[in-house]
Amino acid sequence: MQFQSETNGLDLYSDCLYWCGIASTDTTSYPIKDFTRNANFAVDKVTSLIMRSDGRWKWDDSNNVDLPIATIPLVANQQDYPIAVTHLKIKKIRIKDSAGNWVSLTPVDRNELTDSQLTATAGDPKRYDKIGNSIFLYPAPSYSSVAGFEVQFQRAGNYFDYTDDTKEPGFASQFHRLISLYPASDYCSVNGLNTRLAIIANEITKLTLELVEYYSSRSDDKQTSMSLSKDDFGESALSDGK
Repeated sequence: MQFQSETNGLDLYSDCLYWCGIASTDTTSYPIKDFTRNANFAVDKVTSLIMRSDGRWKWDDSNNVDLPIATIPLVANQQDYPIAVTHLKIKKIRIKDSAGNWVSLTPVDRNELTDSQLTATAGDPKRYDKIGNSIFLYPAPSYSSVAGFEVQFQRAGNYFDYTDDTKEPGFASQFHRLISLYPASDYCSVNGLNTRLAIIANEITKLTLELVEYYSSRSDDKQTSMSLSKDDFGESALSDGK
């Protein structure tokens, strides 16, 4: 569902006004700029829910025009590489080794490394750790490689601007209404509309549960592995009793 300005009122801003008990023609009681701010807070909430639920099929906002994979130069003797602020989760790190082949690095915690591993001379990196807003390579590379450092990540949801109209939330359409319900909840809360607030809260709870279930189970192409367990039909218990 588009953000606002749909001819027949079939948009998220109009839906929010409906839940608040505001006429769709009244754009002063809940101005579009206030709605946009609260809608972007809602995007953060939904993004967090999805990222906690999305399993093997990793979600990325459909409004993004590129893939959540970035490459940067690998610099000789440089161990510390900054992470972009939009990278909420690091999923995989690959580098080109000294022979020019892509290799995946093993994630570690710095506390797990020995002193010799921490102070090793530069060579082919084997491991990495995330500290603050940086990725540290162990050991540091002894060579440089153009675009030789690859980061696969998950990023924040794509925010709305108050001038947006046809733009839609970047997640499954059956849950778009959360972007109108959360701002409606904000409005009713600050204006003491407690009866409406309770109704909206109930709708949010139902829809978020459905969203979590959907994103937790959408990797239907993953094969389920099964194994048979051996049952001795009580023979071991009988033996113990001898």
